[in-house]
This record gives sequence, C-alpha cells and structure tokens, in this order.
Amino acid sequence: MNFMQGFGGLGGLDFMGGQQSDPNAPLPDTQEKIYVSALALIKMLKHSRAGVPMEVMGLMLGEIVDEYTVNVIDVFAMPQSGTSVSVESVDPVFQQEMLDMLQQTERRENVVGWYHSHPSFGCWLSSVDQQTQMSFEQLNPKAVALVIDPIQSVRGRVVIDAFRLINPTVVMSGQEPRQTTGVEGHLNKPNLEAQLRGVGIQYYSINIAFRTNELENQMLSDLYKSSWRNSLELKSSTKHSEQNVQAMKDMVGLAKLYTKAIEEEIKCNGKDEKQLKIKNTGKIDPKKHLESNIDDASANNIVQLLGNMMSARVL
Repeated sequence: MNFMQGFGGLGGLDFMGGQQSDPNAPLPDTQEKIYVSALALIKMLKHSRAGVPMEVMGLMLGEIVDEYTVNVIDVFAMPQSGTSVSVESVDPVFQQEMLDMLQQTERRENVVGWYHSHPSFGCWLSSVDQQTQMSFEQLNPKAVALVIDPIQSVRGRVVIDAFRLINPTVVMSGQEPRQTTGVEGHLNKPNLEAQLRGVGIQYYSINIAFRTNELENQMLSDLYKSSWRNSLELKSSTKHSEQNVQAMKDMVGLAKLYTKAIEEEIKCNGKDEKQLKIKNTGKIDPKKHLESNIDDASANNIVQLLGNMMSARVL
C-alpha cells in the first residue's frame, strides 16, 4: 500500500522471523470483538456495491475501548487504484486532510483500521492485503482489517469478516498463536477458502457484532417510510387512465349497492329496523366505500394534473 510504505521500519518488529518472540508477551485473544455501527455498515456496503466488479477501500473511524473491544463508528472512502483482485491507496495526503476536516466538525474519532471489498470471492486477506495490514499494525497494533463481499451479501445476511496478523515468530516457536479466555471466537468457523488463504496461520479472524444507537434506529426506520415526494411522482398517462376507468367501475357498483340499501330502508319505513341491521351485519357499507373511493380518485387526479402542469412549466 503506497501511502504506508514509509512506515515499514517502525515498531521494532521483524515479521520475517528475525526476532525471537517473548513467551510472556500478550497473545491475540479469542474473546476479541469488533462492534460496527449501522451507519458504518451501510456506508461500506454502498461503497462496495458501487465499485463492483472492482475492489474498493476506505478507512474506519472509531475507538479502541480496551484489549478486547474496538468500536467502528464511521468510515470514509479513500482514493485508490483497484482491480478485480487487489486495491491500493494512491493519495498519501488524503487521509490526514480528511481527519483534519472531520476534527473541524467536532468528530474526534481515530483511525482504527481499514476496510476493502472482495466482490464475489469471500472474506480473506491476500498477500497485498497482509502487507497493507502490516503497515497499519506498525502504527497501531490493534488496527483491524475488515473485508466485505458485496456480491454474496443478501438482505438479512452480510458477508463480512475482520482480521489481524499473527506474528510469524510465535508460530515458528511452537506457541499457540491465540490464547483462549472465552468460547466466542470459536463459534464462527472459517470457510475452506479462508483456511487455504492463511487464516489461523498468517492472520486470525475477529468476531463482529452490529450495534445501533437511538439516532441510527430512527434512520433505519425512516428508510421504510414513504417520502412526501412519492406522492408527486407522475404515473404514465396510460396507467393513470386505466386506474380512472377501474375507479369509475367500482364507484358504479357501489352506487348500485347504495341505491338498493336506500330502497330497503324506504320499504322498511321504520318497521323491522332491527331485522334490517341484522341483515346488513358483515356486509360492506356502500356509502362509506363510495365516499372513500371518490376522495381517493379526486386526490389522484389532482396530483396527476398538478404534476403535469409543473412538468410542462419546468420543461
């Protein structure tokens, strides 16, 4: 990754096995978890799908809560040079400029990692991705690499995973690369493709959970509400005419039923009124339905007429 290549010598950590590992050093833990906000997830999915079939990438903003927890609050896209199998940043200055602008808007989150997409071929880290992640971890050992597959993600199921590198010296010395303090890290088994690509050997997977706040819940609920603009959308003249014809037919039928009901009331002449009510129980009220259909037809025609007038005026 071009904008991180200058940091290759930082951190005092030899990833080629030249430095002996400390047996007392803290190990990656199976209880680690990444919490991703709804806003960040939506933005990553939208960015990833917009880039199909090319890979895209961006930075994740949030906070590292403790040794086990990372909160991803927001993300932003990066200028990049991507293909269908790899992606690299092309602007080393953009990240700092973006963070400066975010601070001016009272956004105090720090960079906690990066994300990129793997269109249609699952979640794992390639050799280029591992080099990129190595650069991030030299700046912050808790940095996270998140991979998302926009093609395999469907409604209700997002194909996404988060990774960190494993120090090769730990594996070469025969130590267990991850310590176990909980069962959560063992619940989601990596697929065969990820195992062949080095998960559990060169890098390890971290559990992901999704978290929403009150404002995000309101935002998500608003996605399913009809916008006021929808009522101003013009229908095709043919479809509108067909709806008018069908509405008139329905109103004619309701008018006949209403006429019949009035005739029955006249014949009743106040007698057997109770029997008449029992007879009409469970039947539609033609008067109410007729009034409702008239109001709907009038409103639809007024909106269509106003829309046509506005379109003619603008165009």
